[in-house]
Amino acid sequence: MVHIHANETTPLVTASLRSVEVSEGRVALDDGTIPGQKQQHSDDDEAIELIYNNTSSMNDPQQIDNNRWNWNRFFRILGPGIMVCLADTDGPCLLTAAQSGAQYKYSLVLCQMVLIPILYAAQELTVRLAVCTKEGTTALIREQYGHGWAWFAVTLHVFMCWIGQASEFGAIGMLFQDAFGIHRNVTNTVQVVLLMGIVVMGRLGYRFTEVVGVAFGSLQLVFVALLFLSQAKPVEIWNGLTEFHFQEDNYEILLAGNIGAVIMPWMLYYHQSAVCERRIQRRDLKYERADTWIGAVLAQLVMTAMVVAMGSLRFYGSNDDPRTDGLGFREIIQAYAQAFTGTTFDDIQPGATSILDVQPALPDDYCSSRPDTTYCDADEVYAQYAAEMETWYTPAAYTAAKWVVVLGVCGACTVASMVLTITSVWSVTEILNIDRDLFHPIAERPLQYALQFGGLWIAYGLSIFTDISGPWFAVLTQTINGLLILPVAAFLWLLASSPKVLPREYRLAGWYKWLLAFVFAVICGYCIYGMVQEILNPF
Repeated sequence: MVHIHANETTPLVTASLRSVEVSEGRVALDDGTIPGQKQQHSDDDEAIELIYNNTSSMNDPQQIDNNRWNWNRFFRILGPGIMVCLADTDGPCLLTAAQSGAQYKYSLVLCQMVLIPILYAAQELTVRLAVCTKEGTTALIREQYGHGWAWFAVTLHVFMCWIGQASEFGAIGMLFQDAFGIHRNVTNTVQVVLLMGIVVMGRLGYRFTEVVGVAFGSLQLVFVALLFLSQAKPVEIWNGLTEFHFQEDNYEILLAGNIGAVIMPWMLYYHQSAVCERRIQRRDLKYERADTWIGAVLAQLVMTAMVVAMGSLRFYGSNDDPRTDGLGFREIIQAYAQAFTGTTFDDIQPGATSILDVQPALPDDYCSSRPDTTYCDADEVYAQYAAEMETWYTPAAYTAAKWVVVLGVCGACTVASMVLTITSVWSVTEILNIDRDLFHPIAERPLQYALQFGGLWIAYGLSIFTDISGPWFAVLTQTINGLLILPVAAFLWLLASSPKVLPREYRLAGWYKWLLAFVFAVICGYCIYGMVQEILNPF
């Protein structure tokens, strides 16, 4: 439907059209009807189309040519795609990527690269739905499939957001415990207060919230810069692209976790509603698509950088080494401290090319001197090993690495928490068919603020009263995300393929439609399989 702003003047608007409440330029379907709006007189329909076609020229004195790229307009549109993709590479994602590099070196780098176009394709569906329908995902499900399916979708969505928010609290708790020795109860208390403050500041408007979110999220790009300090050899990375370990359950769990870490269902909900909130028009579709491409590339660059860095500096292998099971931010900080210092494995032990080649300096008879000559205390060996690792970097390098990792991870977790807080509330308001606008004083939007604060406190409670500050919960969260992709991907594909939702020009069709169906089916199927493996073979 077409919404005419109060400050817009045009002779094309008749009295009957002014009485029609329409969402800014909802695109008419092939038969000329507009979903959610009763059929008007044919003259009025023609007027609606004329209004839409002339909106850009009436609002833009420069008479923007839709076929010509306008950088000024592009930078005005820029935001939703970048923010949601930066929220994608949150704390748990970074831990999943670190685990991937530590256990399988560069074997999962190809996965990160392949996921770039898949991430874009999934997010782009939400963009075309948003610019054409001016409705969020939940609202469209309610409109097309009824309240039953809508409540099913929104229940899964809110559940995903609670789990995701809890994982952000868990990641921050572990980060400050590893970096500064601060107990997670203290850190998470400060975290919930800061996030509540950001929620209240949101009354300054969505654009302000978006700018703050992108600013926080951009801090994680430091890991891309640090990639060039790692000791990775291009030839080894290239060879790693063709290495697969499908025969190992742990590999499949991590692969499913990486997929779930990239294509998160709550991202899809958020992106569609955010485009609606920004009132991005269909003439701006190409700019929002570019915004989404940029976000997808940045997100996967961060993930790839973490996989490569940990693969080059902390590759322990896929055995039962307890260092990989408990790999957390302390090991990431130590790895980057070594990179800052410039210490190579050959410097540590001549001939060594990876950390696997470096052996702790134990007496030759260390194991045979134990009371039980058949047993060598692995904990003592690793303690000696850990003590030696501290000599691989300078105190100044460790301090620098610590603050770099803290800032990068905090930025990633903060933008993710902002998105998780907003998108769940948007989804609930859409199914209740009430105003989605959150950016008003608390007195005007008590329900929305209650939902936002409630979600934060649920996550805070989980972080305080349960042990979620560990790498196992991060990988589990990403695997659950992968499992729950199925219903969201199915709904998006069906909506984008439906002639009742999109006109032919914007509808999924032809080979691309069925290619997406195949890709989504493979991803969803593999994530379900990975979830089963996670249950049968937990970390």
